[in-house]
Amino acid sequence: MKSMALQKKKASGAFGYLFMFMTVMIVVIITLYMAQVSKLMTHQHHVDDSLADAVLASLVADDVYYFETYETLGTPIVRFKNTDESCRIFRACMMDAVRETDGFYYNFSFDTFVCYEVEGSRITITEYLGNAANKRVTTGRVGSERAPTGEIVRETSAYGRVRFDIKSVINGDMVTKTKDIYCTLEINN
Repeated sequence: MKSMALQKKKASGAFGYLFMFMTVMIVVIITLYMAQVSKLMTHQHHVDDSLADAVLASLVADDVYYFETYETLGTPIVRFKNTDESCRIFRACMMDAVRETDGFYYNFSFDTFVCYEVEGSRITITEYLGNAANKRVTTGRVGSERAPTGEIVRETSAYGRVRFDIKSVINGDMVTKTKDIYCTLEINN
């Protein structure tokens, strides 16, 4: 009877060690997960801010054309001064933001940049695709065209999307993310 009690005591002690080991493992896993989530959130906030700054900087209106459309007598027509220059500004602003954060983004690339110019009921859509900025110009009607984010295009505006990798805290693998933003240029609204 005494040997049975000792065996039972050894078995219950092993269970305690196993429970303690499992608790420590769960705490380590949760800590790594939380570190990865906080890193991802930091990246997302930074790229959101950078995208907003870059797209807003690219919204350079043609002020001469704006004043020629009698901005004091009604709703003026807002056009981009130069869509190619707006694309260049967008890319330059994003590259400056990425350069300031060494080791933050990997394999950074430009997916899409789109300029929407509204004139009356017509929209001129100038789209730049990829890192080579292949340009495509199309037209559409106000109310029927949507930005890739889902908003109906009603004013002169721009859309930008970038792709990048971040390094996982857990195993060092690269995680690919895309972020985008749509900004509207509103004047006299």
